[in-house]
Amino acid sequence: MTPGVTESQITDLNWGSLVLLGLLAMVFGILIAAFPGVTIAILIELIGIFIIILSFGTILRSAVAPGGLQGSILLAIVGIIGFFFGIATILSPFIMGKVIFVVAGIALLIGGCLGLILAISEKKMTHRGLFAIQAIFSLIIGIMIMAVPASGAALLIIIIGAYFVIWGIISVIMGVMIKTAK
Repeated sequence: MTPGVTESQITDLNWGSLVLLGLLAMVFGILIAAFPGVTIAILIELIGIFIIILSFGTILRSAVAPGGLQGSILLAIVGIIGFFFGIATILSPFIMGKVIFVVAGIALLIGGCLGLILAISEKKMTHRGLFAIQAIFSLIIGIMIMAVPASGAALLIIIIGAYFVIWGIISVIMGVMIKTAK
């Protein structure tokens, strides 16, 4: 018998968490789509600040790294590069926004591929068609974002907002279906 996800394991999931996650995703998606300009500006600035904070943490870890001088130097270099990347993100949000969108597109592409592999490979998983729909949707959005990272950022934000709404609806449906399967 091959290891995998069984129907009883899926129905034992907390269906309420799927419904709550879906509802939160829908609200988040609506807010993103309603305010695309604000979303882009805030997102890029927050990412820059977050990178700077992570970089300082990395530099501090390099000071106490147990790996000796070589490990410390590598951590310090990574922290310094990250620090300058964070500063560049804050000072030049338009250029760094393009980079961030490409990275987001790659992440959606990878997530979609992994979701599709899971939906195809787990034959005993209930409602795996819904997982496949989410995965295909992630793939499409990832490709769209990577195709036009520089132009239409507001349109991409609206698409991402719609993605969250649709993803949330599918999560609510899965939660309800799991609840009724018990």
